[in-house]
Amino acid sequence: MGTITNLLTQSTRPRRQWGGYLNHGIAHFLMSSLGRFTGVRSFMVWLHRLETPQWTSSTGPTMVENVDIDDAARSICRDGFFPGLRLRQEVVEEFLSFCSTATCFGEAKAEFPFRYGDKSTAEQQAGRRFRRGMYNNALRSSHLLQALMSDTQLVAIARKYLGTVPVPIQARIWWSFPGPADSEEQRLAGQVFHYDIDSYRGLTFFFYLTDVGPSNGAHVYVRGTHMKKLWRDSFCIYKRRSDAEIDESYGPERQTLFCGPAGYGFAEDIFGFHKGLHPESGDRLMIQVGYGLHDYWNFRETWSTR
Repeated sequence: MGTITNLLTQSTRPRRQWGGYLNHGIAHFLMSSLGRFTGVRSFMVWLHRLETPQWTSSTGPTMVENVDIDDAARSICRDGFFPGLRLRQEVVEEFLSFCSTATCFGEAKAEFPFRYGDKSTAEQQAGRRFRRGMYNNALRSSHLLQALMSDTQLVAIARKYLGTVPVPIQARIWWSFPGPADSEEQRLAGQVFHYDIDSYRGLTFFFYLTDVGPSNGAHVYVRGTHMKKLWRDSFCIYKRRSDAEIDESYGPERQTLFCGPAGYGFAEDIFGFHKGLHPESGDRLMIQVGYGLHDYWNFRETWSTR
């Protein structure tokens, strides 16, 4: 009875979220509401694979150090992630150069623009502390990020895992800053356990552009939850869970912490439970690019036609 009551209570929290789903059309609404069920996801993947053209391996320069594509895909299928990626050093330096001169936005809001080196001044002028600095226009303004999104090695891993032609659905660069943060602030920053439904199957690549250890906002993933969740986690529309709930449901031994130097990266199916730790010291700069079966948000048109 307690579990059912908890589910009903949780399910009342994101009521406004349904309106957001409908704003992007009926196909997005159905994917967001039904895409939490493994059977539905598997069926939709099967349908997409029926339409897959014959695969021809692409070649060309890559911004990522070479990895075994098959090994990466097997790791993601088994665990939900592959931790063995690394940007080439010259690529890291180019991204850092871009991020030092491009305008980012406090809490991703247009009224709080600043350059990273001027963050303290911008916070004083805004009268508030920033938890995040988002490069809102990074994909349109950075040819480097566009090149990473179409990198032959990343696309090959995504193609192998998805079993169909990967469609770009997200790309962003952002800072996470240390400092006090209450539970709501951490929720908005993705610093509580949650899972995402951006497609019936998807794959996201993350790369650190700063050195990241346990105290610098390291990423955490709950191994295997991309394929199997407890029934209450699948049926409840509320997709966030507390640390205690994750520990009780899946055990702390299944939580993998991703730490590494600037350039370190990993691939992840974000349908599994994950979060970023809140930085205790040092600023964290991160890249995220993702692929799915279909672009439900008109992502490609949004950045390519402006």
